[in-house]
Amino acid sequence: MVDKETTEFSRGSFKEKILRQLEENAAKQAETKFPDPEDFERPKGSEPVTSERKIEPRKVELEPFKLPVFKFPEADEEEDFQAQVEENTSQETGSLRQKLEEIVSDENQEQTFPPPFSRSESVVQEEPIEQENISEKRESEKMVKHQPSRRTTAPSKKNSSGKKNKNKKKKKVTAGKIITVIVVLLILLVGGTGWYGYKFVKSGIQPLDSKNTTVKSISIPAGSSSKQIGEILQRQSIIKNGMIFQYYTKFKNYSEFKSGYYNLSPNMSLSTIASKLEEGGTEKPVAPTLGKILIPEGYTLTQIAKAVTVNNNSQEKNAKTPFSEADFMKTVQDPTFIAKMVKAYPKLFASLPTKDSGIKYQLEGYLFPATYDYTKSSTVESVIENMIETMNAQLTPYYDTMTQKNLTVNDVLSLAALVEKEANNDDDRRNVAATFYNRMNQGMTLGSNLSILYAEGKLGEKTSLAEDANIDTNLDSPYNLYANTGFGPGPVDSPSLSSIKAVLNPAQNDYLYFVADVTTGKVYFAKTLEEQNANVQKYVNDKLSK
Repeated sequence: MVDKETTEFSRGSFKEKILRQLEENAAKQAETKFPDPEDFERPKGSEPVTSERKIEPRKVELEPFKLPVFKFPEADEEEDFQAQVEENTSQETGSLRQKLEEIVSDENQEQTFPPPFSRSESVVQEEPIEQENISEKRESEKMVKHQPSRRTTAPSKKNSSGKKNKNKKKKKVTAGKIITVIVVLLILLVGGTGWYGYKFVKSGIQPLDSKNTTVKSISIPAGSSSKQIGEILQRQSIIKNGMIFQYYTKFKNYSEFKSGYYNLSPNMSLSTIASKLEEGGTEKPVAPTLGKILIPEGYTLTQIAKAVTVNNNSQEKNAKTPFSEADFMKTVQDPTFIAKMVKAYPKLFASLPTKDSGIKYQLEGYLFPATYDYTKSSTVESVIENMIETMNAQLTPYYDTMTQKNLTVNDVLSLAALVEKEANNDDDRRNVAATFYNRMNQGMTLGSNLSILYAEGKLGEKTSLAEDANIDTNLDSPYNLYANTGFGPGPVDSPSLSSIKAVLNPAQNDYLYFVADVTTGKVYFAKTLEEQNANVQKYVNDKLSK
């Protein structure tokens, strides 16, 4: 082993040191003069003397050396430097191994010759040279393996710093690119997920098929949760997604769902379905509806006849029902049908005017304004009866009140029909009803031009303000309430429940007159004729002349 604390290495490389030592040993070998065997005289008559001297291979001594001091590269340049060291080490190790193998080979060949003696050696070495050479070889290889080449000079501080900065910049740029790519991917992922979720929810809220009006009878069991109801509706092809229905109803605070049978269709929105479920279903399945008929408040019988031909439950423009205007008018005037209704609803028709009383239509005003469903089995007769049945249901709570006030159903409906057309809100309705009562109590006529327009067949039709103001107050008709006292022969339109309530519970006032502004519809009341004339001039005549 070479002691690391020996003198410093000379400036030559480790390789040069080894080669130089090998050359010196070879020169010494060449100078050694081997004795000629013939120079030794063998004694005569004696046996040959066998030399007892053991021939030992000569040991090659190597000069000790000290490990060089190297300046190792920085951490960031370690990889490049290590590669260079390994390359130089491999080259030098290979060269050294070749030289040592040649020497060992030469020494082995020399063993066939008489051993030479070194003049400078006093003691024969006992260790074979082959073992020594191998030991030296292994030691050299070990040293070369662990030591960098002296020819490999460490990069200068300036170059090292430049490379370091350059590598750092490259690493920063690479890291920046990686971070940018990750951020972009995250944004795309989040954005894509959000967009998909938005489209998914938006699509799920919409009706399954806006053009499909096919109605199905859906059974909702008692105690069903919104999740279970959503699954039922999705399975029955009423909605797109049951899960969206569940979360939609929770978000909109729909919770009081009731059991029963419901007629639902794929063109219904989630809000419509949820509202129906809160209203409650039927105990037994009912025939699915094909459409709806809308009867507005204040419609006359002829207007209702036109309304029954229009299907208001269809997205198609001008969608029609299977009913005709002519069939409707024929049925409402049919004596047999009327008698049937009178028998079915005795309280409602207890005061029904007779046909010879001067009434225009007996059933005028007795059909309640509302929205009505019709089914495949519906007929004109069943539709009309449904309207009459609804009127009876609305008036049932007030039949006793009418009796207490000494009013008939026909009286209430007749006065309520006028109030419906003369007023625009509940307060005005109660004041108008009170004014009519005040006039009747003083023996005055009601003085409404609406009844005259009805007699002329103009009520409900579009007329000018001048025509409304210049009505014929001398018209010979039981509906002329300028000439005839009382409520008139019967209603002139179908009043709303609000107008009926106003007649049964009028305001307390002492008005005898009222007039409506022809432009705004606001009603102005007066206690005297002078006040009334002033209001008429201001809110009617002056505006007509402009």
